[in-house]
Amino acid sequence: MPPIGEKPANTVGGFTIELPEETLAAGAETYPCWIFPMEVVGPSMVVGGAVLRTTPGLHHGNITSRPKTGEGIRRCEAGAGNEGTDITRGGMVLFGSSTQKSGEEWYRFPDGDGYRVRTGFEIVARMHYLNPTDTPLKVNPVYEWFTIDESKLVHEMGPFLWMYNNFSIPPRQMYTASADCFLPNDHPSQIVTMLPHMHALGRSLKGSFIGGPHDGHAFLDSEGYNPDDGVLVQYEPPVDLTEAEGVRFECTWQNTFDKTIVEGVGDNEMCMVFGYAWPVDKAYTLVADPTNCIMFPTPPPS
Repeated sequence: MPPIGEKPANTVGGFTIELPEETLAAGAETYPCWIFPMEVVGPSMVVGGAVLRTTPGLHHGNITSRPKTGEGIRRCEAGAGNEGTDITRGGMVLFGSSTQKSGEEWYRFPDGDGYRVRTGFEIVARMHYLNPTDTPLKVNPVYEWFTIDESKLVHEMGPFLWMYNNFSIPPRQMYTASADCFLPNDHPSQIVTMLPHMHALGRSLKGSFIGGPHDGHAFLDSEGYNPDDGVLVQYEPPVDLTEAEGVRFECTWQNTFDKTIVEGVGDNEMCMVFGYAWPVDKAYTLVADPTNCIMFPTPPPS
């Protein structure tokens, strides 16, 4: 089910950012990046939910934290790294949104679940704007996070990312990229949320158990792309990977072009899932391509 569109229970504070307004010309595609101070109000550093509010024009936004590099709101510097380097430096994935989403999109974790942010960190907003219309659009997304009473925290979560790379979709064909990915030993991972990320050619994104009592059963069966309703899902109870040997990860597209589509932006496509899981050190990232797949624990926040 999608998360409930309301503040989490036991909210005691939070923080917010507002992206500077940008006007997109008809058909324009831009990639602005901004840095914001992390100004948490209240006694807690545990996030139990968040909301994005945006008008049309937001294709996607990846919001992360990283160790502080300066003061105030400012453009990202050249060579500022990426989401992966933020996380390896002890940062946190703060928000990922459905493709071409407008209106509101909520994360409202189950009571007692949350992820931790740190003092001495800043927020990096790497945005992807796209205006698919024939008239200009103004876009300035606003993100708000809600912190919860730390004494009520039961499960501290960590972020994960699943991605399939180096695929090639033949012209005018339906195509599926699939990988069997095996978990390391000792993997009591409990998946709380999953957010598929595909573009307009996406038709299906699936995740299924390999081995264990649910072998072959799909725990994620998404259309992959739905700008009207979004594709974020939340599990109560969580998806339990403890007894599985691994997961099967697959994306299906319908190529409507007279050209080959590959991984990328513009007319090209993606096959990704972003989510949260607990325990914090058992949130498993997955990287696949046509010849291989590896799964490894996402570095927990330091």
